[in-house]
Amino acid sequence: MATAHSTSFERFERGCNALASGLVVFGGFCLVLACGLTAASIIGAIAIRPLPGEIELVEALCGLAVFAFLPFCQLKRGHVGVDILISAFGPKAMNWTQLIGDIIIAVLTALITWRHAIGTLDKFGNGETTPLLLLPVWWGYAIALFILVANIIVSLYVIAADIRAIRQGKTIVAAMGAH
Repeated sequence: MATAHSTSFERFERGCNALASGLVVFGGFCLVLACGLTAASIIGAIAIRPLPGEIELVEALCGLAVFAFLPFCQLKRGHVGVDILISAFGPKAMNWTQLIGDIIIAVLTALITWRHAIGTLDKFGNGETTPLLLLPVWWGYAIALFILVANIIVSLYVIAADIRAIRQGKTIVAAMGAH
């Protein structure tokens, strides 16, 4: 029975790692594309004229990149941690504060996702477009919503991993600089 439980947990772990890693690649692609558009616009401005609407695409791509990096940051526990006082109480206190922090991040991510979903529906419903290219604004919101849902999934995995580590008496390992 314990083997089946650990196997499902390990599958969940592998799935979250793959999801977060895939989103990092997507975020990196967005940034490279934004840099390419900016460079093309600058070269175009020098030679003939800048690319019309380039700034609209760069804004959306950079925003998506930021959202895409969040699940990986959560998975690797790269968020800021302040533990000057807590570290004096030992690893158990550190584990519990890590769990509490991860729960707070998950709740806040869920709250942001809920409000973002409402915003996505609003943008879809009112048909808002970008000023120059007249692209629908909702598509960027929808992609970001998918990424936020992925972040909730990763956050739930991190909480489960915290609880598992605490139950097994292990120390929760945080990223360098986080603790």
